[in-house]
Amino acid sequence: MKQILISLGALTLMLGSNLIVTAQPQIREDDHFWRKRVVNRVSLIEKINQPLVRHESNYYSGGKYSQTEGMVMALINGLKAGRFLAYDPEAWTTTYNYDELVQRMQKFEQSLAPSSDGWDDAYSDDFSAPAEPSVTEWNVSDQSEWGSPFEEAPVFSEQAPVQNQFPDIAPYEQVFHIVEDYIFDKNTSSFTQRIDFFEIVWVDPGETLPEKVLARFRWEDVKEILDETMWKSRFNDAEARSVKEVFELRIFNAFPIEVGGEPVRTLQEAERRRQEMIEFEHHLWSY
Repeated sequence: MKQILISLGALTLMLGSNLIVTAQPQIREDDHFWRKRVVNRVSLIEKINQPLVRHESNYYSGGKYSQTEGMVMALINGLKAGRFLAYDPEAWTTTYNYDELVQRMQKFEQSLAPSSDGWDDAYSDDFSAPAEPSVTEWNVSDQSEWGSPFEEAPVFSEQAPVQNQFPDIAPYEQVFHIVEDYIFDKNTSSFTQRIDFFEIVWVDPGETLPEKVLARFRWEDVKEILDETMWKSRFNDAEARSVKEVFELRIFNAFPIEVGGEPVRTLQEAERRRQEMIEFEHHLWSY
C-alpha cells in the first residue's frame, strides 16, 4: 500500500512538473525580482527550426492538427478566418485584417520591380533610344508592291497584372523575431521566459534589399491556432507536436539581436549576451 501511494505521488509530481513546463506562467508585476526584454532572431533555415515552417504533403493526414503548412501560413489562415488581427510593426494602434495584410505583402513584392530602383530615370538621358527613320527615308514608290515597312510590325499588348493574387510565402519563411521577457519570479524563485509577440519578417530573395517587418502577432491572440499547427520531425513521422508546445518547451534555436533596448550587432556579441543571462541566473543561487 505504501509503495502504491509513493508511486501515485511520484506520478502526480511528474504530471504537475509537465504542466508547469508546458504552460507559460502569468507572473504578477510585484513578483518581478528581475526582468529583461529580449528580441530573439530565429533562422528558419537552421536545421532545428525547419519543422516550424514545413509544408506537409497532401498524402499525409495531419490528424488532430488542422494546420499543416507551417507557422507563418497558420498565422495568415487565422487572420483570414477573423480569429485575430495583425499589428503594424511601428504602432500598436494600427491593425491589419487579411485583405490589408495581403496588400502590404504585394507592396513588398512590387519593391522588387526593376523600375523601383530608379535606374530607368537615372540613365534615361545617357542611353536614349535611336530616333525612328522618317517616312521620307524609305522608298515610298514601291509601297504598292512591298507595302509599308510600318504595317508588318506586329503589335503586342501588355497583359494587365492579376489582381488579388496571393503573394509568394517563401520570403516570409526565412526568419522571424520573438519578443519576450526574461523574468525571475521572487515568489517561486524561478527564471522564466514569457513570449509577448512575434514579428514576421520579409527577406529579399535576391539578397539585395534590406529586410522588412511585415506585421506583429500577439502570443495571447495566436496561441490557440499555434496549438492546432503541426510540428513534425523530418526524421520520424511518429514524432509530432504542436507549434505552441514547441515554443513552450523551447525546442528551437535563436540568438538575441536586442537585449534591454541595446542592439546586438555580431554573433559573437549575441553569444556573449546569452551567456551573461545564464550566468546571472546561476549567481542568483548560493550553495
